[in-house]
Amino acid sequence: MSSQHHLFIVDDEEGILELLSRRFTDWGYRVTPMPGAEQALNILKDVRPDLILADYWMPSMNGIELFKQTQTVCPDAVRLLMTAYGNLNVATAAINEARVYKFIPKPWDDRDLLLTVQRALEHRDLIVESRAFADTLELMVDENVQEIERLRTALRTVAEKVRSHLS
Repeated sequence: MSSQHHLFIVDDEEGILELLSRRFTDWGYRVTPMPGAEQALNILKDVRPDLILADYWMPSMNGIELFKQTQTVCPDAVRLLMTAYGNLNVATAAINEARVYKFIPKPWDDRDLLLTVQRALEHRDLIVESRAFADTLELMVDENVQEIERLRTALRTVAEKVRSHLS
């Protein structure tokens, strides 16, 4: 469990939202509960959660539509979709259009839910760390290229001086 990870939970059912918020807080996570997709989108402009757990069936906007809109606002957040309804079209849209990491069935098993969230966050952390490592490597390469260019210029200057003294 990790208090460093921030979870964003979106569900229009108050009882489920409270239960999930309490469970994840007890497990050591920072939690921001949201009673609807519109409210979530407004707050996501200022907050960058590590994981978003949203219900599929919500009034005015379903979980897939919410996730599509969160991709530009918080692209590194892992997305988990809760649903009581299994449907191949929903699954395909969630994976292809909304980058959903995994489905969580309702009702859920607490142990499975915790394990899924832990694995999803490990996956996210690896991606973020890999991206940071690649950025560091790119910076090092750029610095080395600059140093090589500086040395090449210095060597040309020395070669020109040697040539002019020999003439």
